[in-house]
Amino acid sequence: MRGVIFDIEGKYAHFRKTYTNSSSLSYTVPPRTTIQGIIATILGYERDSYYTYMDESLHISVRKNTPTYKMTQTLNYLRIEKSSEFTKPTKHTQIPFEIIASSKNVSYRVYVGGDTFKDMDVLITRLKNTQYVFPPTLGTAFFLADIEFVSEVHFEKYVSETFTPISSVIKADAVEKIKLEEIALLKEKMPRSFGQNRTLKLLESYFIENSCKRITARLKDGFACWKVDYEGCEEFIVFM
Repeated sequence: MRGVIFDIEGKYAHFRKTYTNSSSLSYTVPPRTTIQGIIATILGYERDSYYTYMDESLHISVRKNTPTYKMTQTLNYLRIEKSSEFTKPTKHTQIPFEIIASSKNVSYRVYVGGDTFKDMDVLITRLKNTQYVFPPTLGTAFFLADIEFVSEVHFEKYVSETFTPISSVIKADAVEKIKLEEIALLKEKMPRSFGQNRTLKLLESYFIENSCKRITARLKDGFACWKVDYEGCEEFIVFM
């Protein structure tokens, strides 16, 4: 399967958890829906117009490039109770806001594959030439990000009955057993797909290695990982 790999990084990131209300908590890595939004930003798709199309034509996964930690800051927002306060605000409210940070920049490696994705050539060209229709961000508008093209690749389906060192996040339902080594393993339930008007269609649980190590896992029957070779590196990933 044809695809492309790129890195996205910035000083901070925030990927808002779907179930939070007054306190804005963040996922550790960008969910699949957020990566869809990043790709749509690069290609210039209209807001919320692409979810069904990308669900059908794109395979997406992600891994952390740098260890991260979370910190909470308090943001001041306008408290609007009537329309006139949009122009003459009189009240404010403070909201806890969880931020992902790192000793270096926050960085993720994104894997995108799809033989039926009609804009793959455009995506690869824009990534190579750093020509994005809209500025990319790490989850929210004030966390602007830089994107670096890594490689145009071919993903090869790989089925194994033994343990495999997997670089990306792994869907929890796909895992039969994990080899418990010196790893920092997280499990988070994140949105996989949206419907019209950003209605949540599907949540999935994923295993994430928080210190950027590979997860050595054996997958269940019926689930496969994908092998990819680039820049002298061989990796195994599981699509989200």
